[in-house]
Amino acid sequence: MSLSAMAANCFIRIVSVIDGSGYTLMPGLIDAHVHIQGGFSCHSEAESDIFLRDRIPQIFSEGVLPYGITTIKDLDAPKHFIYKLRDKLKSGEITGPELLLVGPNFTAPGGHPASTLGSNSPWARAEMAIEVSTPEQVSTGIRELKQAGVDFLKFTYQGGDYWYFDEKQTIRKIDKALMQQIIREGKENGLLATAHAFYYDDVKELLEAGIYGIEHGILDRDIEPDDPIIALWKQSGTRFVPTVNAMTYEKDPSRLAHSLHNLKVLYDAGIPIAMGTDNMLENMTGAIEHRELAYYVEAGLSPMEAIVLATRNSAEHLGVADRKGLVREGMDADLILLEKDPGENISNIQFIDKVFLKGRIVFSQKAISSYAIPEYSYPNNVSGMRYRRSDSTEIRCVDVSGYADRAEITQTLLRDDAPWSEETFHVAGNLSCTDWHYSRPSDQTELLARKDGDYIKLSGTFKGKVMEMAMPAFIASEEKQIVFYSIGTGNNRGAMGLGEFAAEKAGEETVTVDGRSYDCVKITLVLTAFSWAWTGFYWYDKKSGQLVQSGEKGKNADKNGYKLSEIH
Repeated sequence: MSLSAMAANCFIRIVSVIDGSGYTLMPGLIDAHVHIQGGFSCHSEAESDIFLRDRIPQIFSEGVLPYGITTIKDLDAPKHFIYKLRDKLKSGEITGPELLLVGPNFTAPGGHPASTLGSNSPWARAEMAIEVSTPEQVSTGIRELKQAGVDFLKFTYQGGDYWYFDEKQTIRKIDKALMQQIIREGKENGLLATAHAFYYDDVKELLEAGIYGIEHGILDRDIEPDDPIIALWKQSGTRFVPTVNAMTYEKDPSRLAHSLHNLKVLYDAGIPIAMGTDNMLENMTGAIEHRELAYYVEAGLSPMEAIVLATRNSAEHLGVADRKGLVREGMDADLILLEKDPGENISNIQFIDKVFLKGRIVFSQKAISSYAIPEYSYPNNVSGMRYRRSDSTEIRCVDVSGYADRAEITQTLLRDDAPWSEETFHVAGNLSCTDWHYSRPSDQTELLARKDGDYIKLSGTFKGKVMEMAMPAFIASEEKQIVFYSIGTGNNRGAMGLGEFAAEKAGEETVTVDGRSYDCVKITLVLTAFSWAWTGFYWYDKKSGQLVQSGEKGKNADKNGYKLSEIH
């Protein structure tokens, strides 16, 4: 047999063996409710194409896959964007989680998302909403979505007051007969329908109509095990996607409490529940999915029960349980290898070592090595170095003359032959840095990092904004608002993240703790990039300047916060 004939009749399989001793292997997380692109930053198809090309690969590689999310269902995005993304994922042009989608949402004229997500962009409104008021419009919309190859249908079944970030709106609810038509005609066309709902009465009507899925749930009251809606829900077989974390963004804090309570009641009743977060991947990372699991445990589920909702149950909900949601032979090898067991403590879900898509490693945590670096001394004839950038725009001057006597090295950057920034390093004998001072007068940046045992403490100003600051000093100042920065390893993987916060004085209040009253200044704190998503409240005693009480959102802001126990 010739060599070419042999090549035509055989192949070589290369196998990589990974030693998982001491590690935990689990199925990849499945999020049954996300929004990849919410129309916030794109107001035309051209802008959306740029977002798809430039942002999506980074979002998936840095904000989704490293968190173990291997399958997602998008519940509304600009249709041309999401259809293009689906095709690029299937072809392998973009690496990311498996994507299922619903296409634009049915809603009443002026309903959500038409008057919310589409409020600032006619393009986004047309791309994300099918506004219907007649049976003919419903039938036409279903035909278009079926032709587009969507996996499910979605519609909004909520009316009345609606907070769109910080703007209170009144939205219209789709007619009940049209709601029933969407469910019925969807089934006739092989498309199961899921509904955005917040209120008990609306959920009851949806269950009676035979809805496949409920998104968000009953948020206007607690339900108990003997509530008649439980029996109706079980009889209907309707599936539930709770999105608990999304309720932390609601203006009414009771919605989070109702969401947690009702999740446990429905779970105990045997209602099929799948994990969904309402995560806006355009702005947030998979840390939201990890937080959602923590809320399930807070609601009363065990860590393993929470994990099952995000794996097997979500796979069943999406109709892919024949190949996803379990670790066993014959399934898609969408897997997570963890350093710690999240079945013991749900917070261990963050300790991800590797993530696999269909057996291929798409994320691998690199081990941090330590090295034995010897002592170093610069040669006697070396006191400094000078470097010129290839385009001659910058000169970098390094001065090591103070290394021997003061363990000090300075580095000055010149632009147009004038000092632009200066760094001073104090170092150990092996040149490892013990403290670092950076000064850039042109934009009021002055930073100091100092090693203190196992910690590095950073303080100073970044572009004139405070890096490390104490609220008591702000309380005593004449300033109404300040902007400051916080640096931390927000994704638990060692990468430094910079967060910009705004603190504002919101008036004075008397706060009573353990029978003692304090005259306080109330401070609101927001992460400026997501001011719509989270607000912290802090009450500081005017006399001592110390924190008395803290919390998040709404009238019951002290519910999940801290209270002063003593000052000593």
